[in-house]
Amino acid sequence: MGSNENKTSDVLQIPKFRRRTIDGIQIPPTYEEFKSYGTMPVEFMRKVNPKKFGFSSKGMYLHWHDFHHRFDNDFKGKKVWAWWALKFNRMLEQHDSLVSEDNSEFCWSPIALNHYPPMIEKAYRFEHTGLTGDQKRHMLVKSLIMEEAITSAQLEGAATTRAVAKEMLSSGRAPSDDSENMILSNWNLMQFALDNLDRELSIDLIQEFNHIATEKVCENEHVPGVLREKKIEVAKNNAEGEITHTAPDAEMVEKLLQDLCSYANTIHENMNYIHPVIKAIVIHFMIGYIHPFLDGNGRTARALFYWYAIKHGYENFQYISISALIKKKANDYGRAYIKTETDELDLTYFLQFNLEIIIGALGDFSTYIQKKIDENRHMVEKLSESPLYGHFQRQHIDIISKALKNPGREFSVKEVEQDNNVSATAARGYLDKLYKLGLLLKYKSVGNKYTYFAPAKLQEQLFPRGK
Repeated sequence: MGSNENKTSDVLQIPKFRRRTIDGIQIPPTYEEFKSYGTMPVEFMRKVNPKKFGFSSKGMYLHWHDFHHRFDNDFKGKKVWAWWALKFNRMLEQHDSLVSEDNSEFCWSPIALNHYPPMIEKAYRFEHTGLTGDQKRHMLVKSLIMEEAITSAQLEGAATTRAVAKEMLSSGRAPSDDSENMILSNWNLMQFALDNLDRELSIDLIQEFNHIATEKVCENEHVPGVLREKKIEVAKNNAEGEITHTAPDAEMVEKLLQDLCSYANTIHENMNYIHPVIKAIVIHFMIGYIHPFLDGNGRTARALFYWYAIKHGYENFQYISISALIKKKANDYGRAYIKTETDELDLTYFLQFNLEIIIGALGDFSTYIQKKIDENRHMVEKLSESPLYGHFQRQHIDIISKALKNPGREFSVKEVEQDNNVSATAARGYLDKLYKLGLLLKYKSVGNKYTYFAPAKLQEQLFPRGK
């Protein structure tokens, strides 16, 4: 037993930790501070089982910020010992060969995360919905990718509403302000990711992602796609402007990015296996950590997450929006970075936060798919009573469903093209057939383009009285 055990207590020591916070997150006691408490008995260290004391009741991996006010009956007066015993007993592993600017190793707890990959494997295929191949192609359409383009931009401050943003992307009209420019850039970024799945990660590719993300809207003297050459700090967007992250020195950026590219391009199999979704999240983290650009790092990081996951077989990820849920938990998102950085680069905090986000996004999307299935089934049953039903294909039913909900609603060829994964010619054909059946009206808009809209008396056209 150490000589300081009886005369040292957390009651006296903890206030200095409380004063050391970043964005309200308490910085853990250092190893030197731990040693100042004297020698920890081996039997005490054995008592701190990481399965029992390393997680919250909801299974969340505990940081010192969450740990220090728990387990009073077990460790009262000895929380700093308990914290370091927990760290020793977690037996963290180095995450591949990733290191920080001062060569400190990034680490993680695979055991704490090993239940997430099977959950993702089960959820992301949407097999439980019972969709056939043709139905799935209909449900998983380009318009869904708009959600991520929009919410990722909103996360960075774009003020445009989802409805207006979707109208812009669907119609193909030019952006009217910086917010719409940012959303359009994010849309182009997602298309670029899908068009470049055959490439390996390189610094050039990262720069291309950033160039697309910021070419229409950039701040902080940023030149789109150009690596920064000066110091950068990340601050909270509040009155205090508290610094939450100081990025590595500019001269270290290329070296750290090259390490990241090597990590991404390495095949991690067998004993060194790392799940592709976990690797995608680490790429996301590292872009935020390195902060290689003066602007657009968040958008670049999230786009690279999608690019890597889709590239490695998770093609349905393009239809879910992680940014929509991150936007709802923006504070927790920032704090997940802080927890990793303040606890000796333990990636488990950031990995678990994002894995929970992905599981949530897949669950939300599954609910959306089921709702669409039910709506389509109900609409087919309803339209089967119309004398015009024999003229309808699935695409016609989809257009009619939207028209019935919103009399006067406009339809463009581009919208139908995106919603049904068909060519412009086919999309125009679906709209023209409904026009000829008297179920849509149309007028010439810009140039020789036509816009179609739902008539107020569509219900009567579909179900004429006495017929």
